[in-house]
Amino acid sequence: MTTSQIRELIATQPRVSLACLPTPLQETERLSSVLGGPRIFIKRDDLTGLAFGGNKTRNLEFRMVQPVRAEANVLIMALEITSNSARQTVAAGNKLGMRTVLVLKGERPEVLQGNLLINHLLGAEVHYARDTEEQRQIIEAVADSVRRAGERPMVLTSEPIFDIGSALAYLESTVELIEQLQAVGAAPDYLYMTSGGKGQAGLVLAKRLLEAPFLVHGITVSHEYDVEPRTAQIANDTLAHLGIDLEIDPSEVVSFSDFVGPGYGHVTSAGLAAVELMARTEGVVLDPIYTGKSFAALLDHIERGIIPRDATVVFVHTGGTPAVFTHAEAILAHLSRDRENDRTPVTADA
Repeated sequence: MTTSQIRELIATQPRVSLACLPTPLQETERLSSVLGGPRIFIKRDDLTGLAFGGNKTRNLEFRMVQPVRAEANVLIMALEITSNSARQTVAAGNKLGMRTVLVLKGERPEVLQGNLLINHLLGAEVHYARDTEEQRQIIEAVADSVRRAGERPMVLTSEPIFDIGSALAYLESTVELIEQLQAVGAAPDYLYMTSGGKGQAGLVLAKRLLEAPFLVHGITVSHEYDVEPRTAQIANDTLAHLGIDLEIDPSEVVSFSDFVGPGYGHVTSAGLAAVELMARTEGVVLDPIYTGKSFAALLDHIERGIIPRDATVVFVHTGGTPAVFTHAEAILAHLSRDRENDRTPVTADA
């Protein structure tokens, strides 16, 4: 298939307009110079528009069709306390005239910061739950209360369209970046993306449908999923949804899980160093939990020769910026250690 044919296929899918698309593709000339190659571009999906942006805004264009069609006016979601998805969903609900109730797993912190602060700014009703079972109980109670008040709730759960919507979103994002590279006479050799399987499925689909030679490297930030089979399954569900007779084998999915560190939601020294390097060379802010770790993987792969110095790489910036403020203490401690060790960080004048 061609990129135009893929665009025509995606255009047949119901969606609502939420994101600022296409997102920019920026070449990091100074970063590449500091590293001594390769040629690196950033796909700026942190600039999708809703409440600090991020990859979930693309997905929500497909996911929010269901509540719109159902004429729901209250969205109810159960997510992790630091969720980027929660923030962007609340913003999407606001844009579509729906209020949102979040049931977040974790204890309410003394100071609201990062995504939690933005959730409150956006007007979300926020509940906290100790575990999944308590989340379920709170959701049921909230939904009953909303119905008794005469409103129309919809509990946004992990229905198939959620995974398929993510794959469709990143099939489209890949088409965008390929066309943007073509405009400057370039083609990708590697695509890097933070991945739990859903978004990466779209990149893998693009590679197969376009019969493209580029390699897709997903970087996991959690040990929750077996990413290779999960990605393949989501890709295959999306192919079936589109009526395409193809199959993705798990062996076609490349994922790296050695950059998670202590676990999901925990910073790593490599991730913090990667955040600093991107900020000091390109003025682009990554977060230490998602994109910082995946960029650290990219840097490691350059250093170890997994990525040749003459390659062209696209790093998909999936957002998560508010986490910078949540982890301010760890970031400042990292910068302080740099000074104590007399390591001269990359600066605008270096």
